[in-house]
Amino acid sequence: MYSGRVASVEPGSIAEEAGILPGDLIISINGHKLADIIDYRFYSTEEEIDVLVRRGDEEAVISIEKDYDDPLGIEFEDELFDGVRECGNRCIFCFVHQLPRGMRRSLYLRDDDYRLSFLHGNFVTLTNVTEDDLKRIIEQRLSPLYVSVHTTEPELRQQMIQSRNAPDIMQQLQTLAEGGIILHTQIVICPGTNDRDHLARTVKDLASLYPQVASIGIVPVGLTKHRRASLPHIELIDPEGARQIIRQVRAWQKEFRKQFGTRLVWASDELYLVAGIKVPSAASYEGYPQIENGIGLVRQFIDDLRRTAKRFPERLPYPLRATLVTSTLAAPVVEELADVLNRIENLRVKVVPIINEFFGESVTVAGLITGKDIKDRLMKADVGDVVTIPSVMLRDGVFLDDMTVDELSAALNRPVIAVEPRPTALVKSLIHIFSQSELPES
Repeated sequence: MYSGRVASVEPGSIAEEAGILPGDLIISINGHKLADIIDYRFYSTEEEIDVLVRRGDEEAVISIEKDYDDPLGIEFEDELFDGVRECGNRCIFCFVHQLPRGMRRSLYLRDDDYRLSFLHGNFVTLTNVTEDDLKRIIEQRLSPLYVSVHTTEPELRQQMIQSRNAPDIMQQLQTLAEGGIILHTQIVICPGTNDRDHLARTVKDLASLYPQVASIGIVPVGLTKHRRASLPHIELIDPEGARQIIRQVRAWQKEFRKQFGTRLVWASDELYLVAGIKVPSAASYEGYPQIENGIGLVRQFIDDLRRTAKRFPERLPYPLRATLVTSTLAAPVVEELADVLNRIENLRVKVVPIINEFFGESVTVAGLITGKDIKDRLMKADVGDVVTIPSVMLRDGVFLDDMTVDELSAALNRPVIAVEPRPTALVKSLIHIFSQSELPES
């Protein structure tokens, strides 16, 4: 039986007044069993609710009267009471299948849970979603959802995700669209498989569901040197391939603006950087609907720099030399920031792009750089007084290889600070150094 274990109860809350305690199990509300925090929120909105609570070996029904939609004041240990739904596919581009052995177990978890899509914006394939799940999504208004489509051609999609039983994605999206669910979709491009004419069909099919399909993001496949030999061969997107996709995207955007009043489809920042083409203007991103998918981050970075550079201090109280760690892909953009920062008196910064030895040189994004690669690159370098790393390099405070920031700092004998990938955040962090303990001598 599914149940949510109470982690804490807000002081003075309805739950505290009702006698609910940390450690209690919430079994059901008004007879509805709870599979997750979404069920809890949905069924606890009524003015009169009966909460079935288990404490130890005893169960009791607690009747509560409250105003409609008033929160009970309960925090749970986990959001999903019945566990995370794992992915049953074997996608030809799956990053988990390209990880080396011996990493922490959580990195090998392939979640494919529509509830995490609603709660956190995770992209899901919907291949393990049942008809009852679709009904629940519509009934409980679990919107928006983020869906990995890749292709709308049924046979090609089955080939790409290596699942013969995969349902027709267009039928699923049609059902959700008719139910009023907003959908943000992504297409991972594998050259020679789902690009060019296949990509054109997919974009056309998804656009037919506008406005419920609110965005279409196109991102390149990521390949590591640990990719299993049993997986199909995939080529990286080269500059000409990236330019081809951008040309397609620009044509679609022009068409959709006339038809819908929105561009609807966007290429990832990585495609522009690989192609050597400037990213579009901020207005072109129309509010950045897929910013977390790496679509528009570079534009935000550049605009933040231009907007705030004039507010940077003219000088620092005393000399400070900083090393800005970044990825090989983002290095040209970060160099623009360094040029501006080096105009500040007493501040000297240099950019050090890290070649990804752990996953392979073809992996060029900052979020997949390990602590060891940074350490090995900087150990023999003059890093100055402080080292900054973009916060996207960390997961739960550690690098992908389980090295901590403190361990990296100890190895370099310099402070290492994780900074949001925004110029203003970096400058504030550097200035904050002045209020800290004395820097080690260079």
